[in-house]
Amino acid sequence: MGLLKRAVFFVPLLASLASCGGGSSARFECPDDTATERYVWDGTVCSLRRDGFNFSVSSIAPASDGSNDLYAVGSFTHFKNTAITNFVRLNNDGSLDTGFSPGTGFFSPQVAVSANDGSGDIYVGGYLSYNGPTLPIRGIARLDSDGSLDSGFDTGAGIGRNVRTIVPANDGSGDVYVGGLSSGPGGAPTFGNGPVRLNNDGSVDTGFNPGFRGGEGSIALATDGSGDIYVSRESAPYIARLNDDGSLDTDFDTGISGFDRWVNNIAVATDGSGDIYVAGSFSEYNGSNTPSLVRLNSDGSLDTAFVVDTGIYRFQGLGFILPADDGSGDVYVDGANSTTEAILRLNDDGSVDTGFNIGDGFRGNASLGDAAFATDGSGDIYVAGDFTRYNSTPVPMLMRLTTGGVLVR
Repeated sequence: MGLLKRAVFFVPLLASLASCGGGSSARFECPDDTATERYVWDGTVCSLRRDGFNFSVSSIAPASDGSNDLYAVGSFTHFKNTAITNFVRLNNDGSLDTGFSPGTGFFSPQVAVSANDGSGDIYVGGYLSYNGPTLPIRGIARLDSDGSLDSGFDTGAGIGRNVRTIVPANDGSGDVYVGGLSSGPGGAPTFGNGPVRLNNDGSVDTGFNPGFRGGEGSIALATDGSGDIYVSRESAPYIARLNDDGSLDTDFDTGISGFDRWVNNIAVATDGSGDIYVAGSFSEYNGSNTPSLVRLNSDGSLDTAFVVDTGIYRFQGLGFILPADDGSGDVYVDGANSTTEAILRLNDDGSVDTGFNIGDGFRGNASLGDAAFATDGSGDIYVAGDFTRYNSTPVPMLMRLTTGGVLVR
């Protein structure tokens, strides 16, 4: 694991508010800080903060610069006792990276994805707008590792504001695939809502044109060196494999009807098979009853050896599918039942890996939004979402778990 200390994100968050009296225009003195309690004036009330985020974290992305740092975006307005809006970079010990300052020009970032060029830069998207000092940004932006806007990445006025999926290409081009776009003024209507491939300067790659709407739920890169991508579709068969020019790869055969309902998440297995995991609200694949999480072979046929038990959990992929990085073919997924939100590790046959023990998991109205591997070689995973407890231990919207499911303090 090396000499790096494991992150310490995980001291309790108390979301209760202590009223300081009077109207919102008045400024009242907050109680004095103590060793365990800090109060922050937000213009209306004194908010009691403890370590962690005060509201949900929707997306996380490990930095690609070797620092083992972590980017996080969400609806939060504070980290620990520091007022910070929607977007942070955390050091590998869990502290706030005060050298990362994206400013206050961003509105509603929801997706964060690290550039894969080793720069430490970050793509941010969502129902996004940015009114910066140099140029307006809509939908997606690229930021340098210090939070400053990368003005060399400019999508112009033709890109709409709602970006749901960002996936950097793996061909060394610096291009990026985007799903969820709508064409803005002057935009090319043939691209609809994506998927779109943007050149490394932010312009639309007009040589990539699927001719159908897709990619809003998920985009995943094929790992066979072809440059192909898997995308969710907005109509049957609800999934497709695209060649590097956007045309359908007909060797990936989804059969007569494919899935009967939405695909929310796609992930490529890491065991070298070329198979993919697919989760969504579907219950059939080509007329055969299926659970809401399946494994498809590389030719598009159903892997009937992968069977999950939906009698306990449902797997709709609203949060994540994270194939294990150890070559086992196992996969981390978010699952839920009537009382518990959980992260599970499944074996390559779909059975639950009992060595990853979540105990009672997340209780109440918890939801999981994203997961990512720590980059320090530990095998640990970060999990983000809207939750305050894990196995009765208070945690503030972001946590780190060992390969056994133990909370890293």
